[in-house]
Amino acid sequence: MSEVEVDLMEGQRGLEAESRAIGQAQYRNKRTASWMDAFGPQADEASLPPGRAMLRQAFEPTVKAIEEFLASGKAGRAGRRHVAFGLLKPYDVDPKALAYLTLRCAIQAGAQQLGAQSAANMVARAVMDHIQGMEFARANPAGAEGVQRSLAGRSVVSAKRQRAVTAIHEAEGVALHWEPREKLLLGTKLLELAADATGLFELTLNKKNRSKDYRHEYRLEMSDKALSWLEKQHKRCELLDPLPLPMVVPPRPWTTPTDGGYLEPPIGNQLVQSYARPYLEELKGMDIDPVYRGVNTIQNTAWRINRRVLDVMEAISESGGGMAGLPLRDLEPLPERPETAAKGTKLEVDWKRARAQVHARNARGKSKRFALAQQLWVARKLADFPAIYFPHDLDWRGRVYPIPQAGPHPQAGDTGRSLLEFSQGKALGANGARWLAIHVANVFGIDKVSFDDRIEWVDANTAAILDSAKDPLDGQRFWTRADKPWAALAACFEWAGYVEQGAELVSRLPIAIDGSNSGLQHLTALLRDTDAAPHVNLVATGRPGDIYALVAAKAQAMVDESNDSLAGSWKGGKITRGLVKRPCMTYVYSAKAFSMTEQIVKELDDLDDAAKASGAPPHLLGADNFDAARWLSTRLFKLIEETVPAASGAMKWLRSAAKVMNDADQPIWWTSPAGLPVLQRYPNTELKKTEVMFRGKRMQLGLIDERPPTLSNFIEDPDLRLTNGKRALSGIAPNFVHSLDSAHLMLTVLAAADEGITDIAVIHDSFGTHAADTACLSRLLRETFVTMYEADPLAQFRAEILGQLDDAKLRAKVPPLPNKGELDLRSVLDATYMFA
Repeated sequence: MSEVEVDLMEGQRGLEAESRAIGQAQYRNKRTASWMDAFGPQADEASLPPGRAMLRQAFEPTVKAIEEFLASGKAGRAGRRHVAFGLLKPYDVDPKALAYLTLRCAIQAGAQQLGAQSAANMVARAVMDHIQGMEFARANPAGAEGVQRSLAGRSVVSAKRQRAVTAIHEAEGVALHWEPREKLLLGTKLLELAADATGLFELTLNKKNRSKDYRHEYRLEMSDKALSWLEKQHKRCELLDPLPLPMVVPPRPWTTPTDGGYLEPPIGNQLVQSYARPYLEELKGMDIDPVYRGVNTIQNTAWRINRRVLDVMEAISESGGGMAGLPLRDLEPLPERPETAAKGTKLEVDWKRARAQVHARNARGKSKRFALAQQLWVARKLADFPAIYFPHDLDWRGRVYPIPQAGPHPQAGDTGRSLLEFSQGKALGANGARWLAIHVANVFGIDKVSFDDRIEWVDANTAAILDSAKDPLDGQRFWTRADKPWAALAACFEWAGYVEQGAELVSRLPIAIDGSNSGLQHLTALLRDTDAAPHVNLVATGRPGDIYALVAAKAQAMVDESNDSLAGSWKGGKITRGLVKRPCMTYVYSAKAFSMTEQIVKELDDLDDAAKASGAPPHLLGADNFDAARWLSTRLFKLIEETVPAASGAMKWLRSAAKVMNDADQPIWWTSPAGLPVLQRYPNTELKKTEVMFRGKRMQLGLIDERPPTLSNFIEDPDLRLTNGKRALSGIAPNFVHSLDSAHLMLTVLAAADEGITDIAVIHDSFGTHAADTACLSRLLRETFVTMYEADPLAQFRAEILGQLDDAKLRAKVPPLPNKGELDLRSVLDATYMFA
């Protein structure tokens, strides 16, 4: 190796060591939070993997001990009843909830060696919160549901909201006012029961030095055996949790399921992220060379940091943010209470609503600020390297992902992706200049018109584009108005280079071409659906079809004709393409109306944030976003189903086939068109659900026994099932479609490599390469798609299902293939807007 190569290898080893050190530090930091802030993003001891395992093991014995204690009190046996029984008796508290809360507190208190009194009070407080919440739900179900709705989606219940919930409990007459001694006795008794039942904890008498006076104090401590086990497991978890960073040398190629990626692979390194050990063992003996070659081609793409974009991004961030989608560096100040806002007046209500909206925006900005800081740190760290690389792996459906996710990477959002450009440049040429212009229009949001119209738009706006490239901060800032502002800024820089140098420009910008609702494209091709094909661009058209705009128009017409009072907030053109895009995209992945409600609310929140920034009123003019979204989602779900009946039919057929495999109590195995074996396995794990109320918030907490049923289980219960049939039915359609889009990606990457295209960016249904190679890539995307569907993957799937069934009666239940339409797959070859 040359001296430069040796230096790069040493630099890479240093980066990997730093990655492990950062991961260890992050994991350790998770352990510092007190459980007094539990059930939030902070992790207490019992929420980390070792603590969860300990809680699972201790749960049943503790439940049994509490049940026996309560039963003894109810039986009225001779002797004085414990104060704890008297406190709990009126409320019929679920022993499982008591066990969960006690263990959660005990594990944290034991790890921190808290005083026995502090630990007991921690338990008592948690139990009181639980009882008050459950009693409120019994006394006023509607009011309790309203409180839960207000707390939904909040990872942490703020002190102010806790006080508000407490005030509600007081007003409803469900607040508990136990004496300090009573709380101490209750908490101590529950801790005693947990300690005796599990042997994990013990109360020890310790000397404590206070102002030179020694006093004895009882402390709750974990047993030596439990503490030793816990620490060993934490050390193991530290090594399992590195922060992966990009590489500065090419990744190790994958030649087996475990040998690729980093120079020093982390513990558990594997190409396919699956928890099914038999599958992983079998994969070692299979010939999946096309999959290895595809992943290696993707991860061998050399990138570098786009320093011009980085400089602008850092400048805006350092000056306070708030531009081009960057979060504000500082929290938005809360509005002051107007002096004339008397209690109960409309002015006070408006002020409270304004404060709540600011709180919500600040909360949404928190994670964005953290992500941006991380991206900028990684980008600046790697800015001087001539090339950086991203090792990749696969999920169990075959979808490919970059392993480093912390900083900029090829599948990041607009900011993270725009910080990258290809390390090696390539002269544009005349055809490349055309695709560069199309890309510029696309990132500005001008992507629903023909290619020629997009190029005309760029010509008409060249002056503004050049101004953005020349003076992005103090000029007209045309780039900040784009749909993807940072991709637009990178494109402006590239277009300015073309204007200056012409077709000789050595371009490094990835030109992205995206599928038109990829999931629906695949289902349309499966059943040769001529009706849906134009709307998802599987046939030649003069301009791109737009399934989202079609559904939005239908939804708006439905709303405008409705006499339902809840339809009012949507009338007058309020249903935008953006509002229905996510529901349409996820429908083919088995999304239901409830998840569509969340998607619509998120889009409404984004629209309201943008309106606030420009001084405009909220999108729905003050109507409740959640209520409006819930009303629309159920109707939108039906509307999408009616718009794409063939896709709906394909999904129903897949569920029917999966039901037969459920009857056989077998997981489903099929081979993707790229040759990757896919195993859909949802084991029938036992889920013990415990409803817990904490700080007014209701939570369904589950303790999962992930071990499969044993032979003795089957002897005791012959009807015990290995597979979770419900999850298998809901998962088969999205999982099968994901295996198809991942196979199409892999086949396209291999075809591109055969034609000399080795710099490639992929995001499931989005592909990017040099402008000079984009026409070739566009052709290959259509050719591989046609070849893949001419082989009829659905028929192959059915054949593999039949091959897994030995029972003739079950084989007869496998439904025949659904009828296909008249779509000529070869017409896809001329569908230039399929990926555009």
